[in-house]
Amino acid sequence: MLELTTEQVAALTEIDAKRFVEGVRADLCRDDPKLAGDVRLSSRLWQAFKAARALGIELDENLVGFLRIEAYAPGFYEQPAIGAWLTRSGRPADERFHDYLRVVRWKIEHPEFQGGLNNGGSGSSGDRGGSSSPWADLGARWRRFVGRGSGRGNG
Repeated sequence: MLELTTEQVAALTEIDAKRFVEGVRADLCRDDPKLAGDVRLSSRLWQAFKAARALGIELDENLVGFLRIEAYAPGFYEQPAIGAWLTRSGRPADERFHDYLRVVRWKIEHPEFQGGLNNGGSGSSGDRGGSSSPWADLGARWRRFVGRGSGRGNG
């Protein structure tokens, strides 16, 4: 039977994690081709993945959500309020992040409860002549929600 050292197991685990992050990056770029032009996307996603793990986020679906948010809002997890919420005692980080993601999605889908609509939009999710990806639309609304308009760029 093959026996691996602790260092070898750690190296294999890191390779597997990098493949996971690269798969998410590929999906993001397929869904929103504008992200393919972000030369820092891979490194940002890797840093976000490590931060998510350090926060205690373990479930794949939450890791994917965490990385998707990072793609559109670089460093979102560095905001003190988000860090405080995710590390608050009483519930696992995976549950807290899932709750956070649900609240963010609800706020994005219901801008009328945040002081009106941006740019005179109707708030509907119909075709706006932009990207056909629901994640790209979510990303644009996320950037507006966190105060990062489209003129800022990725980085």
